[in-house]
Amino acid sequence: MAESFATRGTEVTEKRSATTRTLGRDDWMTPPTLFDPVHEAMDFNLDACATNSDVARVDPFIDPRTDALRVPWSQYGSRVWVNPPYGRGINHWFAKVAKEAEHCESITLLTYANTDTRYWQEHVVRCPWARVVCFLKPRVKFQLPEGTEPPTGKRKVGAPKGSALIFYTQGTAPRHGPLHHSYWDYAEQPSFKLHASAAGGLG
Repeated sequence: MAESFATRGTEVTEKRSATTRTLGRDDWMTPPTLFDPVHEAMDFNLDACATNSDVARVDPFIDPRTDALRVPWSQYGSRVWVNPPYGRGINHWFAKVAKEAEHCESITLLTYANTDTRYWQEHVVRCPWARVVCFLKPRVKFQLPEGTEPPTGKRKVGAPKGSALIFYTQGTAPRHGPLHHSYWDYAEQPSFKLHASAAGGLG
């Protein structure tokens, strides 16, 4: 199965867009043990962050040339999977997800659990379409597609910190109450059940 990617350590300067990715050097895919159960629950029909068809988790997908930060995602799909570049431009992706969540049926964002950052507070805690944050155990071990030369000599690389899935759904109305939190040990619990507060927003 084709898989989604995340770019680690993307450099972003004044001369380089936040969408710049180090293609072919630092692209890592979400392991199927994590992605597959979530896909079964959410039924994704768009991967908003894939370098090409070899690593796309979902077809259709948005590649760097199309530039997911600049196009409306709802034109490509309504149930969106997002595993964005984890470099210094990550705040732009949080802002984009929060914006697109108003127009998509659901968006699921895989990211580091940087709960103390300004972008997390603004685009997760205070976003009315963010319903549930699911903290993950163990740390995610991202992997390269078959046939790709590992830049570090390793085909799998563990994340340096904990990750979380953030679920944004339309629901019948924007969220005014608390943001719900859950925990999932995807290594010990192979099935995934979406929290009712987010599931209620799905058709």
